[in-house]
Amino acid sequence: MKRSLTFIVLLVFLAIAVPAQEKIRDIRPTVILISIDGFRSDYLVRYRPKYLLRLARRGVLAQWMTPSFPTKTFPNHYTVATGLFPSNHGIVANNMYDPEFDAEFGLGKREEVQNPRWWGGEPIWVTAEKQGERAGAYFFPGTETKIGGVQPTYWRDYDGEVSNETRVDTVLSWFDLPLGKRPTLVTMYFSDVDDAGHGFSPESEETRDAVLRVDEMIGRLLDGLKNRGIDRKVNFVIVSDHGMAAVPQNNSIILDDYFDTSLAERIFWVSELVQIWPKQGKADEIYKAIRSKLPKSAKIFAKSEIPERFKWRDHKRIPPLVVVPDPGWIIVNRERFEKMRDEGRLNDVRGSHGYDNLAPEMRALFIGSGPAFKSGAIAAPFRNVEVYNMMCHILGLTPAPNDGDFKNVEMLLKK
Repeated sequence: MKRSLTFIVLLVFLAIAVPAQEKIRDIRPTVILISIDGFRSDYLVRYRPKYLLRLARRGVLAQWMTPSFPTKTFPNHYTVATGLFPSNHGIVANNMYDPEFDAEFGLGKREEVQNPRWWGGEPIWVTAEKQGERAGAYFFPGTETKIGGVQPTYWRDYDGEVSNETRVDTVLSWFDLPLGKRPTLVTMYFSDVDDAGHGFSPESEETRDAVLRVDEMIGRLLDGLKNRGIDRKVNFVIVSDHGMAAVPQNNSIILDDYFDTSLAERIFWVSELVQIWPKQGKADEIYKAIRSKLPKSAKIFAKSEIPERFKWRDHKRIPPLVVVPDPGWIIVNRERFEKMRDEGRLNDVRGSHGYDNLAPEMRALFIGSGPAFKSGAIAAPFRNVEVYNMMCHILGLTPAPNDGDFKNVEMLLKK
């Protein structure tokens, strides 16, 4: 009995000694922009992530959000951030060449990713900082670069090894800052779902596990905000950059069997979007050779033939020739095909994106939840160029010129 009483007294002492999380009572209009890379719109129904569904029920869920072409990571993240199509903000692909700079951009070229010369337009964090707000970015393409001479007040160089828990807890710590230092725009980025989709296909157990793992981080964020008394006082804008298509690896088009690659100055061998920069005077020869042999599961476009609806034609970084396969197919060179065959990977099913942005497999996620959004609403699909104006409206910012139209999304918000 004596030991029991001592234990009870100790518990009471600890309860008194550990201070409760201080409530935040001076929160201003705030947006937390969360990107879940590669989260296809139907994953919400397929895998039933409880915290994302909770936010969707509290707010607005789009049937899907239409990404921009090409349905790749950097172009679409930066379109969400700027409201500009890739051909207008300049990040036209994950891998690209600029003939004026005579330089190549790629996700692995950190010095180029951080070079402002590639980044056009004005992303939301620059808009916020220029108009007297503070922004905090725990990863988002473009945030580790000074764009127009401006960066978020709080930002990190991208490091995929940083745990999701660290990302969430650091963002929560920003809300503990005094009003004058607290960001009203926060960006977050999670890659787990994209990684699993690529490695194991969209319908795999691994992709389901990745969805639920990221969902737990959303729950961790919600709990932290609830402890601070602001979980229903901040606005969540949860998006993905693109969807994911299942691709049997034997659905490979061996493109260098169809033309002489020595006629090209450079080729970006990206499975879903092959970019060809021909040598002087060789564009027609390459085009005709490929077109005469290319199967129906892919198309080659001269730059002038790229469909207008792609909004991906009028930029110096878009090459003279591009080859785009249908969803479910990839384009490879002979060397890669033989490596896959020798390693026994041709019977694998993996995931890919980069295809036609209207393909159902490429449909992206949009959830808007918080005091600015209607509750329990399902929205018709809209393009991802519309998100920038929506965030500006919530934050009371004057948007920079962009390709969106606030009228297309104002019905998602409360009057």
